[in-house]
Amino acid sequence: MMSQNKPVEEDCHQKCKEYLSSLFGESTSEYFLSPSSCSKEIPSWLSQLKDDMKDHTSALFLWDAIRQHSTQILQESNTEPSMEITNEIVRRVTDWKTLKKQDHLMHLLGVKYMFRCAQRNQVISALLLQQNPLFDYGINNGPN
Repeated sequence: MMSQNKPVEEDCHQKCKEYLSSLFGESTSEYFLSPSSCSKEIPSWLSQLKDDMKDHTSALFLWDAIRQHSTQILQESNTEPSMEITNEIVRRVTDWKTLKKQDHLMHLLGVKYMFRCAQRNQVISALLLQQNPLFDYGINNGPN
């Protein structure tokens, strides 16, 4: 049973490690994930946090501090897009609307062309039938 859970645990550990690395960076995630006693470089913000906490270290307080730090990182990464990016988005939307309108107009032109071709063919068929009536093979009259 233990050997079956090990690959799942390793996969979960790897995914957690990647996620923490993307949020806090490699050194900070290694600091929290590695249980080894070897000295690791402690991030400056974590050292400052420990100094501020002094003797009031608790898991809840540490967790709240880390949550606040990650929220700050997320807020900094969600800055307003630059004017160039905004203009590019507006240009693409405008281009898409223009292309959509042109495509619709091309479709309407195709429909109009098909309608006029059908009308023309109907007129030609009526004219041909009027000028050249169908030959009567005597099918309707029966044998004489």
